[in-house]
Amino acid sequence: MAIGLLSAIAAVFYGSTVSILALTATFARRRTLRCEARSTLAVLMRGRTAESPQADRAASGPDS
Repeated sequence: MAIGLLSAIAAVFYGSTVSILALTATFARRRTLRCEARSTLAVLMRGRTAESPQADRAASGPDS
């Protein structure tokens, strides 16, 4: 029972961390914070790659 409880706690912690990082990567006002959140997500989620800074600049427009 202790291993199942520990696994459930770890899964909830991992899921909430990934969710917060995804929201930060999407809605952060500062470009540097978005880039850091995306690179951290790339580390946490195997098989994914972080977007390049050029793609972030193109998506946000020239005035950000």
